[in-house]
Amino acid sequence: MKAKDLGSPPTSCGRIYVGSPPTSCGGIKGGTLLLLTIFLLAVALRLPGLGDSFYGDESFSVLRDSATLLTDSEDRFRPVFFSLLYLWRQLGFSGEVGLRLLPLLFGLLQLPVAFVVGRKLLNEQLGLLFAALIATSPILIEFSQELRMYSLVALLGLVQLWCFLVLRERWSRSRGIVFVVVALLGVYTHLHYWLLLAGFALSFWRERRQLPLLKSWGTLAATFALYLPNLSNVLRFTHERGGEYAMHFASALPKLLAAFVVGYNYFALPEQGVGRAIDSTIVLQNSALILLAALPVLWLGWRLLRMQRSAADRVHLQVIHDGFTIPVLLALLAAAITGKNWLQPKYLIFSAPPLLLALAFAGLWLTRRWQQLVMAGFGVVILGLAIAHFYDSPHFGRREDWRGAAAILERDLGPETRLVMTPGTWWMLDYYGPGTQAYRTNELRPPRTPLNEVEFVLALRRELGGVSYAYYLRIDTIQNDVDPYDHLPESLDMLGPRVETWQLNPRVKLIKWQLR
Repeated sequence: MKAKDLGSPPTSCGRIYVGSPPTSCGGIKGGTLLLLTIFLLAVALRLPGLGDSFYGDESFSVLRDSATLLTDSEDRFRPVFFSLLYLWRQLGFSGEVGLRLLPLLFGLLQLPVAFVVGRKLLNEQLGLLFAALIATSPILIEFSQELRMYSLVALLGLVQLWCFLVLRERWSRSRGIVFVVVALLGVYTHLHYWLLLAGFALSFWRERRQLPLLKSWGTLAATFALYLPNLSNVLRFTHERGGEYAMHFASALPKLLAAFVVGYNYFALPEQGVGRAIDSTIVLQNSALILLAALPVLWLGWRLLRMQRSAADRVHLQVIHDGFTIPVLLALLAAAITGKNWLQPKYLIFSAPPLLLALAFAGLWLTRRWQQLVMAGFGVVILGLAIAHFYDSPHFGRREDWRGAAAILERDLGPETRLVMTPGTWWMLDYYGPGTQAYRTNELRPPRTPLNEVEFVLALRRELGGVSYAYYLRIDTIQNDVDPYDHLPESLDMLGPRVETWQLNPRVKLIKWQLR
């Protein structure tokens, strides 16, 4: 495809120049100022909510995996983040804000790396646009506040891409060693990082005329050799937890694309059953939001397809495919073959930046001012909705307000009240509300069928004898496993009316009954 096929766009700042593009946008000073502005925007988007209640798997990071330098839990196969978190705590950082400053640091470091990657891949304009998309990515904003390894692994994926581009520029032993070190940090941070390295293996093969194939593949072989001591930990994890969760395979790819483009909080997702399927009801409920996000993505996707016809552009896009398309396809194949939830693509957070890089690359071809304004308008509206929903945790997203639940219970529980519990892990409630333990029932296991429901109601009545009020904390992950048919709340309904409900998350609620 020749330059004139796309209208021979001008060379001014903010426009792409086809064929030997300029390396700066308004000069070094102008580019630096834009990058600083993007960085400050990223900080502004990531600071609010940093002190919100710990939630979900953050409990493992806080209470289990950062207690020692090397965790001995099931997460021993991916220790890097937890070891860094342990060291972070030794420096005196604590609490929600203090501990989350570590993933925030990793999230902010993604910006300069994204800039140098885009600049090395094409030009400074791509670097600035790529950094801007990283700064405003809803999912990367969320992971910059989540006390898990995902912000770190996204940063490592970006650094790995930069290492590859440097190697492609000129092979040297020192550059190869740096590639191996970053790869080792990646695979010891997240198991799925191997899928990204598989993409780079394809890149090495494609660049074999420029890169010494044996040496480049040797970096991957060295990484694997140094990972061999960890295989026993991986096998132990797959044996202990590998089959614990179900997966709805048809929802895997839509979830991935939705998460990477607009984040987990953009859509309204009600409580879902085992496997968390995306059904027609959810699609209809979010139809306006889906259309709003789909229009700019399809527009940019069409641009990317056109760019595939150009040999020069295809070289750049191949690198992006190796960082996103190849890992995602491999994860889908592995999940389809094994049926394992932990293999599905939604965990490939390191592939979110390559997808954003593809969108940035397509965005450079928007040469008309009205196109740029329309796309910017879509971006502002989508980001605004995603951020607004992110901070409306009772109705959107994944954040569970355990601190809020504990505050209500510690205020209301007493000798004449009881918190009804089902078997499960309640670490965050114990963390925020240790005083609630004295007023909990024994962990009751509801019947799996209605056959024994009457007996269960009688047992529950005996358990709550003399109690005026009962509280029940319902979270769907535990409910789906222990009480999928809601026999426990239905049994409480037989003992008295519901008097109050607190919505702590779309899938978490605290319910209060007045007992007769």
